[in-house]
Amino acid sequence: MFQVYHSNSLLVLKELLVELIRRDPLADPFEAEQILVQSPGMAQWLKLELAASSGIAASLDFPLPASFLWRCFSDVLGDVPARSAYNKEAMSWKFMLLLPELLDREEFAPLRHYLEDDEEQYRLYQLCNKVADIFDQYLVYRPDWIADWERGGSLASERQRWQPILWRELKRYTEALEQPHWHRANMFSSFVTAVRDSKSVDHLPKRLFVFGISALPQNYVQALQVLGERIDVHLMVTNPCRYYWGDIVDQAQIARMNRRWFSKPELDYSDYAEGNPLLASMGKLGRDYLYQLQDTIGDRGNEEIDAFADLERHSLLCSIQQDILDLENPARFPDNPAVSTHKRPLEENEHSFVIHSCHSALREVEVLHDQLLALFEAKPELKPRDVIVMMPDVAQYAPYIDAVFSNVPTDRYIPYSISDRSNRQENPLLLSFEKIVKLNSSRFTVSDVLELLEVPATMRQMGIDDAGFQRLRYWVDQSNIRWGMDSEQRSLWELPLFEQNSWRFGLKRMLAGYALGEEADFWQGYAPYIEIEGLEADLLGRLADFIDILDEIKTRFSSAHELPEWIEIINDLLASMYLADEQDEVPMNAIRQTLQGLQEQLTDAHYAQPISSAIMADYLISGINQQRSSQRFLVGAVNFCTLMPMRSIPFSVVCLLGMNDADYPRSIPPVGFDLMTDYPRKGDRSRRDDDRYLFLEAFLSAQECLYISYVGRSIKDNNEKIPSVLVSELLDYIEQGYVLKEDLHLSNSESGAKLRSSLITQHPLVAFSPEYFSNTNKLFSFASEWLPAANAESKETVEFCQKPLLAQSLLEGQMEDHATLEIEALISFLKNPCRSFFNQRLKVYFANHEIEAQDEEPFSLDGLQAYLIKQRYLEAALTLQDLDQLDQTILAEGALPVATPGQLLLAKIRHDCEELAHKILPMCEGEPERLEIQLQFPTVQLQGWLDDCYSAHLLRYRPAQVNARDRLSSWVEHLALCLTSDDSANTVYRGLSGKVHYRAVEKDKAQAYLQTLVEFYQQGMNAPQAFDAACAHEYLKQQKKDPDKAIKAVETRFIGNAYSSGLQDNPYIRRAYPDCSKFTEQFIPLAEAIYAPMLAYIEEGKDD
Repeated sequence: MFQVYHSNSLLVLKELLVELIRRDPLADPFEAEQILVQSPGMAQWLKLELAASSGIAASLDFPLPASFLWRCFSDVLGDVPARSAYNKEAMSWKFMLLLPELLDREEFAPLRHYLEDDEEQYRLYQLCNKVADIFDQYLVYRPDWIADWERGGSLASERQRWQPILWRELKRYTEALEQPHWHRANMFSSFVTAVRDSKSVDHLPKRLFVFGISALPQNYVQALQVLGERIDVHLMVTNPCRYYWGDIVDQAQIARMNRRWFSKPELDYSDYAEGNPLLASMGKLGRDYLYQLQDTIGDRGNEEIDAFADLERHSLLCSIQQDILDLENPARFPDNPAVSTHKRPLEENEHSFVIHSCHSALREVEVLHDQLLALFEAKPELKPRDVIVMMPDVAQYAPYIDAVFSNVPTDRYIPYSISDRSNRQENPLLLSFEKIVKLNSSRFTVSDVLELLEVPATMRQMGIDDAGFQRLRYWVDQSNIRWGMDSEQRSLWELPLFEQNSWRFGLKRMLAGYALGEEADFWQGYAPYIEIEGLEADLLGRLADFIDILDEIKTRFSSAHELPEWIEIINDLLASMYLADEQDEVPMNAIRQTLQGLQEQLTDAHYAQPISSAIMADYLISGINQQRSSQRFLVGAVNFCTLMPMRSIPFSVVCLLGMNDADYPRSIPPVGFDLMTDYPRKGDRSRRDDDRYLFLEAFLSAQECLYISYVGRSIKDNNEKIPSVLVSELLDYIEQGYVLKEDLHLSNSESGAKLRSSLITQHPLVAFSPEYFSNTNKLFSFASEWLPAANAESKETVEFCQKPLLAQSLLEGQMEDHATLEIEALISFLKNPCRSFFNQRLKVYFANHEIEAQDEEPFSLDGLQAYLIKQRYLEAALTLQDLDQLDQTILAEGALPVATPGQLLLAKIRHDCEELAHKILPMCEGEPERLEIQLQFPTVQLQGWLDDCYSAHLLRYRPAQVNARDRLSSWVEHLALCLTSDDSANTVYRGLSGKVHYRAVEKDKAQAYLQTLVEFYQQGMNAPQAFDAACAHEYLKQQKKDPDKAIKAVETRFIGNAYSSGLQDNPYIRRAYPDCSKFTEQFIPLAEAIYAPMLAYIEEGKDD
């Protein structure tokens, strides 16, 4: 008996299954019921439902259709192997042997051109995989082609004449190996004959259920129908519509056909039935399947049972589902478009179908968390297991899901599980392994190598802890390692041979520095790196060992090997790179299973040729990626998973994330030589059509609520983005067929636009937007931690310190003794008063000390690097050291560009510094003195030392332009000099292209000026001060010309422009003064008091 059951509800089909098993249990209690399903997820759901209905779910077998039928073929035909000799993997490796021998034939000219210059055979490997995949599809969906080709024909292959020839060669080679000739295309007729002629059915199951499968190839249906002649076969089909809809066509397809055949008016397609537009547009996969089903079994007297369940139209979701069930289109053409009475009315508080527009994937997940909390609060009977969240690619959303759902307080925690992530996406060891097997093509950048070392299993193997790793990171940065193992490895990239900035270069610098100590400046072409000493040598040795291991792996992966050698290489790799713990056993087993699978495939194909490293790496990576962690599906928590067939299990709440225009429906470009695209048939699979039907199934599987979100606004400029075309079609359908009750009097277009607007919730850019906490709209948030930020954003900006801190009001016992003040501390304070307040008074540091890896050799010097090198040259020139030796040392350190560009840059720096030294040396007559400063002020004593005090002046210099901070720093020292020295005090500050001369200041004025600076320091320790020397310099310069321009100069300096950053980019100033107007208001009097007095005593001088 072959019986077909149609229902729009999986729950109804499940009840039918339970009743059939209950009424007619199998005679043998040890025989398992055979229930064909399309996915393990469906099997898991069905087990749970059967257990809930019957109290137990035992003796149940849930095979997939292909594996079950192959088992039947083996039982019936007898000589069918457990694994076909024509499986996709075996065909791929056989093609690797066969194709090269066929390329000289005329029919293979297109392939011959593609495979030219393919020394590693990687293109051949990729092509063979594609051809094997296409032929595997032919075996299922075009068995008549395969049969014709085996008879010597060339059916459907006019454009690709090589395909029949290749198939016949494959068949010849397989027969020469004496492997069974069976494949899925040639065994169906034999199977049909054997089943019908067999007198016994002992080798077949007593009964078979085919449950809820969306689509089956036609020959699979034929095989099941033949089985139905000998055993009971119950085919339970999820059918969204109670009427026959195999011929309905959507309006877009009708329009395309009319445009295509406009020259033949007799071909009028306008009479084609459209039925329900959603079913017509999204249901092609199911429509073709039902058509095939009718075509295969409709005229053979098989019984069909309809078990459709009507729904009450109490919500928009149920109403649309009923429209589809009844094949109705509510979007009738209105008699009077001025009103909307022809539409179906809805209540205003419609929550069964909602759409959320966000700015990013992270915001989608944040919004989902809040919306689920609201659902659970409104419906206490709703459980996490009743919610499924699907998206086009769960790997893209997994980091955001973990970040949002795991990082919440206990009272807001929602149990969740993530399915369908590949093993590599869950374990850093596999990500590391993927990079290691591709080392042969790696640039060995600092980032890549340190990422490999940072894997926990590798750190354990190398004996390096977290502190040691951070130390190594610092050494690598300071020794100027950038990329490349050595000069030889760089030659693979068609670059000149140079070792600078490579790993060998850096390691030699470190080892030389440790061995030679601080006295060594230059050794055999290397500048020793001298920061490593004592017991740190052990850590350096571990780094060197790790680099040697990577170098050995790279070398072994540089050539082709036969499989036994590859197995030995991979095992050595695992042993040398990883010390696995319990958590690492899963990924290690995944690697070993992939290797074992390759060994079985090559054995099946009798492939014994050497395999290149590119092919080996590709196979290992793809094999590991195919292993997924689906076992956590349906574990009693909110299920996050990828949209895939038969995930349309009934759930109370179905959520779809990532419904973006570019992301869904997904599309895969067709292979150019796929003959199925040239000769399409009903039932052919298409990723785009599959996704459209998946969306329809997801919509129909929602019992209470369908939740959709997408990225509807650009996170960069807030421009609107459109959702998936499927979401747009659904919204158009609702807009044309439904209306809010209170809008019946509005026109057709007005009511539709208002309904669409009510269904879509537009969310702000950030989770702490005040809109979430205003209670004036439908936005809300359970994340109370965002409330202070939201309140701060909605209010007027307030000062960071509304009143000065008392002398001992903060950090009691940690304040430094303010009875004395070092002159160096005062100078440091004046350079950045806000930073000094945070660092010294609050003990708060905003600077990011994390080392950012540099992956390119230097092509230029940044300002700080150039300044540090200039300092070294200037000091060497002033002390009459050997500058040629310094040239060698600096070039050997690897901080400069390679070869001539670096030499030219260094020559320019040396020239500038030598010129500056020539100008400074005449000013250094006599022996410099060191003058002690002891100055008493009302509340503090200023003390310190002034170096480089010559008989004529205090000398200061730097190998750069003299800036405002330099001027102000020297002003402090000059005032101290004037108060301490008995003679006429002068100070000179020498820069690269000029000098600043400070005239003597009367002692009473110097006392007053310096006391103002000391008091400013004391104020700056109790509240952040709005002062910046460069800003003051520019302001006072412009203030003499135009006061308005002076204010504008302050604002420009604060905000910045396209050429330079502003003060607000400084984290200390931004924290204390987020508002430009507040800064400017307090800045002006400080500029007048702190910086202006100096201008009366300085003279600027420029060199000719």
